[in-house]
Amino acid sequence: MTIRLGTHKTIVIIFFVLFLGLGLHLVKDYGICFDEKDQRDFGLTTINYVTQADQRLLQEHDRQRGPLFEVVLIALEKGFHLTNNVRSIFVMRHLTTFLLFYLGVIFFYKLGKENFQSWQAGLLGCLFLILSPRIFADAFYNPKDIPCLSLFIICTYTLIKYLKNKTFFNTFIHAFACAVLIDIRIVGIIFPFLTLVFTFADIYILPLKNEDSKRVFLNLFSYFLFLILFTFLFWPFLWASPLHNLIWCLLEVTRISIGGCSNLYLGQKIQITNIPWHYIPVWMAITTPLVYVIAFCVGYVRTILLAGSDFIRFYRLNKSGLIFLVLFSLFMLQVILFKPNNYDGWRHYFFIYPAFLIFSVAGLRTLFDFARGLKGGVFIQIIFILLILLNLGSVVSFMIRNHPYQNVYFNNLAGRNMKEIKCRFDLDYWGLSYTKALKYIAANDPDHFIPYYLDNYYIIQPKETEMLNPQDRERLVLVDDIKKAKYFLSDYREHPQDYNYKNIFYSVKVDGAAIAVVYRL
Repeated sequence: MTIRLGTHKTIVIIFFVLFLGLGLHLVKDYGICFDEKDQRDFGLTTINYVTQADQRLLQEHDRQRGPLFEVVLIALEKGFHLTNNVRSIFVMRHLTTFLLFYLGVIFFYKLGKENFQSWQAGLLGCLFLILSPRIFADAFYNPKDIPCLSLFIICTYTLIKYLKNKTFFNTFIHAFACAVLIDIRIVGIIFPFLTLVFTFADIYILPLKNEDSKRVFLNLFSYFLFLILFTFLFWPFLWASPLHNLIWCLLEVTRISIGGCSNLYLGQKIQITNIPWHYIPVWMAITTPLVYVIAFCVGYVRTILLAGSDFIRFYRLNKSGLIFLVLFSLFMLQVILFKPNNYDGWRHYFFIYPAFLIFSVAGLRTLFDFARGLKGGVFIQIIFILLILLNLGSVVSFMIRNHPYQNVYFNNLAGRNMKEIKCRFDLDYWGLSYTKALKYIAANDPDHFIPYYLDNYYIIQPKETEMLNPQDRERLVLVDDIKKAKYFLSDYREHPQDYNYKNIFYSVKVDGAAIAVVYRL
């Protein structure tokens, strides 16, 4: 069928073409986060283990992390001969991270369309995902949590397709996707359990013929066979002792710990080993656009009520909704009941955000359906639309106005303004604003040798200059003694208050609040 202008396919294609163009245009604007160089080193260590039998991987501090995405990035780096061009390496990494997120958004459209049986709802979910400022910014430079989020979306989609039609092809694709996710973040091991539980639920709840049951069991066996094969194949650390090392990784990942690291939360410094039960829910609530939060509450509660009123019927009619409910609720209960170590906001749980947005879209549909049944329902729906557009307009305005620092977005629940919020929560905890501050120093200081000191030197290696041109990178030298420095820089991590130095040389601001400062000593 020929696609004519105005059809839904044309609208969807235009949407994704514009989004791709936007990402390609912005990819060079973002700085380097603290973790990026360490992640790259981890990828190099893994590659060297495979190609040179370098045993350092077996003593690597973070060897419990899945290496697959980093291995892909190193392969691209070597394939494009970027080894000697530091800035190009990190631009390539940002581009690849964004493209994986872009793929995740495409699958999120498919998920929404499948779940709601509506292409408009699918596209609205994608718009919400893109217009989530923190997710949008991280989609360029976060090599840990964004790949995990993207693969969570893809695995959820392949799970639903597998449950809908348990063919060998769907089984193979689902197993491959799950293995890739596990080899990026071991939290993906939840999907084999969901696959097993929902397969047996299908057998119990849905009528199957004898031959269908045999085919289902055969494909389930094939799923676990391929899953195990691909998981071990893509994770070199497991090769030496597959079962022992996998169990060790599962246990070790629950003991995340960075010595001395703390969070600024509700105006108090708290150690990552002593976070309160409400840490993740509060961070999600204050850093997500308000319209999504309100709609989520409606959609989530309604889904629970529907599932509880007639579970068997709900399962048969809305199995995908039940999957989203399990995914979100399971991990939210985990953080509330067990209070695992967490730091840097809620980025470690970005992977539950797609389920959150599905409930947001469901909540909006519920509100509009409810308004339709009221007297003057059309007028109420128009008010809803205006309020949604007003909130989304403020989000877009923030993203444009403060580009490329969408990562410090907060809604009105966090405080009256950014200056107040700065005293209550961490802002640029990953030091992305250092790139702009250092560019300013290089452009305004003619010296050939410019020593600078960072307030949080203890967690930083000389990597924040690597998005600068080679000449400026040579001139700017990070020193470990403030007495040797010409400039003092801070991103206010673990130090939200102002400093006692007098000569402010430059500051990076978001809505009037400094997220990075440069003092000339």
